[in-house]
Amino acid sequence: MYPDLSLKEDVKHGTREHPVRVMHFTAGKGTPYPEHFFVKRHWHDYVEILLILKGTYLLEINLQKQMLKTGDLCIMNSGEPHQITGLEADAVHDVILFTPKILDFSYMDEWEERYIAPFLKQTLILKNILHPEDAGYQEIRSVFTKAAAVGLYEKPGWYIPCKLRILELFSLAVKYQLLLPASEILSAASIRRITRYKTVITYIEKHYQEPLSLQQLSRLISCNDQYLCRFFREIAGVSPIRYLISYRLERACSLLAHTSQPITEIALDCGFENISYFIRKFREEKGCTPKEYRNTYT
Repeated sequence: MYPDLSLKEDVKHGTREHPVRVMHFTAGKGTPYPEHFFVKRHWHDYVEILLILKGTYLLEINLQKQMLKTGDLCIMNSGEPHQITGLEADAVHDVILFTPKILDFSYMDEWEERYIAPFLKQTLILKNILHPEDAGYQEIRSVFTKAAAVGLYEKPGWYIPCKLRILELFSLAVKYQLLLPASEILSAASIRRITRYKTVITYIEKHYQEPLSLQQLSRLISCNDQYLCRFFREIAGVSPIRYLISYRLERACSLLAHTSQPITEIALDCGFENISYFIRKFREEKGCTPKEYRNTYT
């Protein structure tokens, strides 16, 4: 798939009992990211907090690009589309992901009413970037580091101390005025643009097995075909139909690699009504036939 195409991430981070995950990423030779770290544009329901330990990164969040340097903290709120690219081969960062629901309390006290409930409803959201020179940075980084240290190795009893550190991070965000009305961070136009993009992507990825037309996709966001193509290409770099074809091919690749299902059935299951067209498009994008691709996994 094109590296700048996106989808809603359906990976589970943590478990129902422990819905927190801490990860450490190092790029470079001998790692899963030998050239540089890269995660394509996606979004998820988790809150993600990222600390740059070494290197420079290009961050795209809410379809806007920003540079992150060593020491920067970045927060992705639930549902915010984001993509991150390491600009050096040996960049390093830590990540904490958690469901925002772990902040919730059943008793409606002042804290719940003023901060947590609005955060869960996303009328309040966290500021995305915190630099080392910003107020509160040192306290917040210290708590982040302690939470990451507890959660990374998941020793017996790790979850409650980690959760308490995350609650402390939220408390510090309130203290240093990093929890802000969503309208102050994103304009109505930006919210509308992001919502339209996510609507089209989500529909394609849920209905890719069905016949889909440009007209159907245009109706989703109440616009004409020309506007949809221009709008979508500005964000994804390709047309909606090109995205659909690429997504179908990715699903086909997964089936070719991990099942013994006949190639004709795979083509039909992935939304291609014509096997010759499927093979032609597969060769154009992957540089080989579906059979040749499957043979690399056998």
